[in-house]
Amino acid sequence: MTTKVKTTKGGAVVHLQVERVLQKIGADISLARRARRMAADDFARRIGVSRTTLHRLENGDPGISMKTFAMALHALGRLDALSQIADPAHDAVTLSQMMQEVPKRIAKRKVAKADSSGSTLEPKTKFVGF
Repeated sequence: MTTKVKTTKGGAVVHLQVERVLQKIGADISLARRARRMAADDFARRIGVSRTTLHRLENGDPGISMKTFAMALHALGRLDALSQIADPAHDAVTLSQMMQEVPKRIAKRKVAKADSSGSTLEPKTKFVGF
């Protein structure tokens, strides 16, 4: 069984899973455009690309620029979805790492003692102002 390797115009190889996701995104953009009753020519003009580039976008071509995706989402009123795509607040791995770095115990802060001259010695902590 041989599989066809997908590449971009520049010759970069595209992973099969990436290709599938790009095709789904393109199909979703096409559906959203048609659901909003936007003609392809009008939509292409609105996002600043040719009708051919819009066709490539809607077919999931891996060579389409991020700007073109962003402009299409903006025209559909969905740019917020792109801005949240790699947000650490929605990333389970990042949140897990942050949780592992939380200390198990917090020691009480030591009170600064005055030396013989009357000045106080600073506690050796990296947190100041608490």
